Amino acid sequence: MRRLLASLSGWGVNVAIALTALRVNLMRSILTALGVMIGVFSVILAVAIGAGAQVSVTESIGALGTNMAIVVPQPDRRGGGPPSERGRLTERDIRQIVRQVPGVFSAAPQLRSTVQIIAAGRNTSTQAVGTTPEYGAVSNISAEEGRFIEDSDVNSAARNVVIGRTVAGDLFGNFDPVGESIRIDRVPFTVIGVLESKGSSFGTDNDDLVIMPISTLRQRLLTTPAQGPDDISIAFVGFDDEAALIAGQKEIKALLRERYRVPDGKINPFTVRTTTEIAEVTGEATQIFQALLVAIASISLLVGGIGIMNIMLVSVTERTREIGLRMALGARRSDIRNQFLVEAAVLCVIGGGVGLMLAKVAAEAFKRFADFPAPIGLGVAIGAILFSAIIGLIFGGYPAIRASRLSPIEALRSE
Repeated sequence: MRRLLASLSGWGVNVAIALTALRVNLMRSILTALGVMIGVFSVILAVAIGAGAQVSVTESIGALGTNMAIVVPQPDRRGGGPPSERGRLTERDIRQIVRQVPGVFSAAPQLRSTVQIIAAGRNTSTQAVGTTPEYGAVSNISAEEGRFIEDSDVNSAARNVVIGRTVAGDLFGNFDPVGESIRIDRVPFTVIGVLESKGSSFGTDNDDLVIMPISTLRQRLLTTPAQGPDDISIAFVGFDDEAALIAGQKEIKALLRERYRVPDGKINPFTVRTTTEIAEVTGEATQIFQALLVAIASISLLVGGIGIMNIMLVSVTERTREIGLRMALGARRSDIRNQFLVEAAVLCVIGGGVGLMLAKVAAEAFKRFADFPAPIGLGVAIGAILFSAIIGLIFGGYPAIRASRLSPIEALRSE
């Protein structure tokens, strides 16, 4: 126990000496710590941005819905082989998928179009989604005010819409929009509901849309002629669980290949993706992006470490006489080495602490002004401080060893 207390006391003395030495050359210490500060700031912010990207990916997938397959009438170029004809997908295909593919609880065919909306002297541009009532169940979305579209709206091609929170705010401010009239591309509609807020993720505002019956969009707003009367641009297919989703993806491909008589060797004239696939692919891309950011930021940390080594070598040269005096008074080589190691570590920890605080400020600015999460957890903060100390020990090692190997007699002779 006494040895431990003596050891801690010795390290405490080294820290006190280090702080005194750094204070004597305050401006030089600040400029030296600046390199480590910038390096730690860059690395922490890169890690935080990568973590924020992961959070945004998860939120984006969650906004679409879980255990869902997305079917689009575009050739699946991943399959290789001879090219296929232009893709096609219909409402009849979706009904067949619901009937024949095991594990499907619902499916929502959709048509999409960018539209201009005018109401009460205000206007905004947004995306119109023409779909069926099943869209709410598959996408896990509902009307917070009023009601969602119903089968009767689809059957009668009713000019009813459910609007997102962003659209409601742009057009009506704080007023209740339910029951109000709006014009979409000069066609009058009635607002029957306001969607619950999904927030924004990965730079996409999930509340900036309007939902209407698919029959209404097809008859009144569709500007691109379709191949058939029930063609659609995309479909969401919801499954009971992840196991059913994995098996169902293959079943959907087999069913559609059979319905469109796709010959063996030709690629699918449609693409079937699952939310699990999208999350994995996007997550891998995000990790690569994060690793690249950290690698670039680490260069500045390396430069900061080299600056620490340079300044510590200068410090050893300036304090040669002090080192000789301490050795003459009984200081061991290990005491001299530890003193300079502690000085380098303290300098780096101070720089790392300031860099950590700046990174937290930058992360908060990202969240507030760019609506992009950049979380900095306790583990990252503690790791940053420890890593700063390690940088100091590594780059301060050579100057410390050099100081400990000085000859006491030669050191005392120096001017």
